[in-house]
Amino acid sequence: MAGPIVGIAGTVLAVMLSFMVVAVWQEYDVAANNVQIEASAITDLDHVAVAFPQPQREKVRALIRQYADDVVRDEWPLMRVGKRSVNAHLLAQSIQQTILAYTPKSVSQQQLEMQASALTQGFIDARRQRLFSNDQGIPPIMWACMLFVGAVTVGFIYLFRVESFTVHTLMTVGTAAIIGAIFVLIAEMDYPFRGASALRPTAFLQVRATIDDVNSTSGFY
Repeated sequence: MAGPIVGIAGTVLAVMLSFMVVAVWQEYDVAANNVQIEASAITDLDHVAVAFPQPQREKVRALIRQYADDVVRDEWPLMRVGKRSVNAHLLAQSIQQTILAYTPKSVSQQQLEMQASALTQGFIDARRQRLFSNDQGIPPIMWACMLFVGAVTVGFIYLFRVESFTVHTLMTVGTAAIIGAIFVLIAEMDYPFRGASALRPTAFLQVRATIDDVNSTSGFY
């Protein structure tokens, strides 16, 4: 009787853990891709802003530099504890308001304004998704369910009698260690911007370096 019961419990646990590992990995990968989308949109917006007339050109580019700096220095450390930067939010709004306030005077400027507006909306949407990924995690009820099934599975394995007590202990401890390691993996990847495996602001550092390169080659300081 014990064999089929352990088989059912083990199968349920394996399915649950496999599903959660795949789910959190996909979310982690989506979060990393979304950060790159946000950074790319910011970089493209800076390139487009170079064609703006003054004073909009320098204002937009200055706000973009401030936003990239704030995301790296302020918001990224805050995301590690589940928070967000109010200043970064205000800077994003300022960039959008500055773009919308621009009045094109020709067809080419109108196309430029439309392209800048699309890029602005793109990086703002990507920012919202990034913050959502940092807030959304596995529900506590699901954690409780997985822990319960894991405990029952280990408990049933312990009840199987083996002649050697050492072998019995190693089997039980080994199974519990494998299950525990998978739990740790799921917990580490559940929130992509927290923990030891947290995503780093490399994309925004590259944005800042790209902006500096554009400034040095175009003569803007």
